[in-house]
Amino acid sequence: MGNDLKQISFKRMNSDEFRVYSKWSAKAYADHLIKSGDERFRFKALRAAKSEFRDVFPEGADSADNYLYIVVNEKNEKIGVIGYQKSPFEENAAFVTENVIKEEYRGKGYGKSAFVKLQEDAREKGFSKMVLNVFKHTPVSYAMYEKNGFKVIEDHGGSAIMEKIFDSAEE
Repeated sequence: MGNDLKQISFKRMNSDEFRVYSKWSAKAYADHLIKSGDERFRFKALRAAKSEFRDVFPEGADSADNYLYIVVNEKNEKIGVIGYQKSPFEENAAFVTENVIKEEYRGKGYGKSAFVKLQEDAREKGFSKMVLNVFKHTPVSYAMYEKNGFKVIEDHGGSAIMEKIFDSAEE
């Protein structure tokens, strides 16, 4: 890792941690759907978020082809959740399913460090690219993805699909 990156580690999420995570994550995703400006979600957002969550994690923390981690800092504090799954849409792509750092740890380099580590993890598992959905009302996230080499491949108004093809020379 480079000098500007924080010392963080990943811990696989267990079933109890997943139960806690799934409750707040579905609600947070529903809030993002509404904030993205898509009026179809105004009254159906939580139901849509819970349905999508069940599709992504049918077996909870043990769902096949999912890599869901708790981000731990240098003091062994749980500071966030990050993860990806084998893309259901295209071969050899990792699709980011979660990337959130607790508010009190934001702006300190932990998010960037965790995201760099997530990309390394995906490359080590043999994925050739990473794809993600970003809501445009989260400009800090959007800018971080761009700085990490992600390019918009689809624009959906309130959100965008971005991808990064891993260079085989990347470390």
